[in-house]
Order: sequence, then C-alpha cells, then structure tokens
Amino acid sequence: MSLKNNHFWEKKPVLITGINGFIGFALAKQLKNRGATVWGISRVIEDKNVVRANIIDYSTIDNIMKDKKISICFHLAAESFVELGQENPYKTFKVNTLGTLNILESARSNNLEKLIIASTSQVYGDNPLPFKEDYPVRPSRPYETSKACIDFIAQSYAETFNLPVLISRFCNIYGPGDMNFTRLIPKTIKSILSGMHPQMWGKGTLREYLYLDDAVEGYIKLAELPKEKIVKNRIFNFGTGKKYSVEEIIEKIIISSGKTIDIEKISGGRMDEIQEQYVSFAKAKKNLGWKPKMSIDEGLKKSFLWYKKNIA
Repeated sequence: MSLKNNHFWEKKPVLITGINGFIGFALAKQLKNRGATVWGISRVIEDKNVVRANIIDYSTIDNIMKDKKISICFHLAAESFVELGQENPYKTFKVNTLGTLNILESARSNNLEKLIIASTSQVYGDNPLPFKEDYPVRPSRPYETSKACIDFIAQSYAETFNLPVLISRFCNIYGPGDMNFTRLIPKTIKSILSGMHPQMWGKGTLREYLYLDDAVEGYIKLAELPKEKIVKNRIFNFGTGKKYSVEEIIEKIIISSGKTIDIEKISGGRMDEIQEQYVSFAKAKKNLGWKPKMSIDEGLKKSFLWYKKNIA
C-alpha cells in the first residue's frame, strides 16, 4: 500500500471499534505505519492501546472519546454473523443499532473530525444490478436489516447535526486473518488443510470478493476525503467489478492449494439468499481515487499460504 498522505495521519488520535477483528487489526496496522495514534475498542484486550468495552455501553465509549481526544473513528464493531441474526435477531438488532447510536452520539458531543461507519452491500437486497449508492435499501434478513437501520440513523445524525459521517458498503472482504469459518473462503481453505472435501452450497450465487489490503485502503481514503466533499458523498460502494460463483471460488482455492481434491456438493443454502450481488464502485473511483489492485487468483494464493502457516 502507498504511504502517501502521512502528514494527514501524523499523531492523529484514531479510534477503531472492533480493532481485534479481521479488518480492524489490518486497518490499525496501516494507520500506525502512517503515523496515527491508534486506540481500539474490543471485547478482547491484546494491546495497551486497546480498551475492553462493549459498544452498547455508552459511558465507556464516551469516556474513551473524551480521554483520548479522538479525531477520527472507524466504527467496525458489530454482530456480523448472518447465521447469528437468524438464530438471535434480538441480539443482532440490539448490538448493531444501539452500538452505532452510542458511537454517533459520542461523536456528536465530542465534535469528531470524521466518523466512518461500516455498513454492507447486502442492504441493497433485491435491486437492479450493479448496486448503486442512490438505490433504496431492501434488506430481508435480520443482519442486513440491522445494517440498513444503522445507515438511516447515521444519515439522520449527519443531516441534523452536521456530523461528518461516511458510510462504507463493501462487497465480501477476504484475506489473511479472517477467522470467521462460516464464510466461504476461510471455510474452504480450512477444509482443504484438514484433509476434507470442501463443501459447496448455493452453486449459482454470484458475488464479488475484495482482498483485505484493498478494503483497508478504501477505509483510509474515506477518512482522507475533505469535509467539503462529504455532504453529497456520504455513502460509498467498494467492489471489484468482477463476480464469481461459489463453484468458481472453490475451484480457484483448490488450484491455490496445489492439490487435487473433489468438491462435495450439498443441497440447500442460507435462507433468503439473494442469488446475485455486486456493486458499482464508480463513485469511489471518481471521488476517492480508489480501485482494487489485487487479483482474485493472487489474493486467494496469499490467503491460502497465510492459513497454511497459521492454522495448520
């Protein structure tokens, strides 16, 4: 990744909620490289700059914002398991909506320079393809619906209180460090490393897959967007322009492994799964100068080697 704009980040106090997560950890590393002073909120403490806290605890969140004089906040923490939303929708709605409301209210009272909120491209639901930022959201399942609620609440705060909020809607992000083994790519890699046949469901579904480094660069470019350009550009899609079926991704992972192994085809899939989901990232390209750099084949190869080294 390019280290330009270091002057923007030099000694800037930044807060990342969910800092020990897959994306938060990588984002923190890049921001530190650029000179930022990075603080984090997590349910697990692994660093002196990480505070153990739950995002539904407003007083703790607000104290961190005040004490550390936070300038920019990346709100990544969430109940992000689609399956958990099916099993426990109440918890998903409570954590995601109340947690984001706490971050927004604290950002308002502490006059943050920027607040970047992680949404998802899945909020578009059944819309024409590719998804564009001005489309109405049409979520179905609890997880996506909770994210759509967050989007509306965030936009309300932004408009009412002139809060510099930016909302990211990424396609599927993958890469080293993702330990959510319900997701297709880490699940398939783990199966192969365990000597099992990778399972395939939802053969016909089409998705985009964005490498971790490209996603992190997207978040950083969002935060660097000048304030005067935010008002009419609050929501940004991030994708690749290339879509693949489940079968194609599994086959590519098998090739990356260097093994000859059959795919176990199983019936069924996730409830209410949208068959095709992919976005237009023209707005991010035009306004942020962002575009993905990592090819799917190289990204899967790098990912496989990481898992082979770290979870064997």
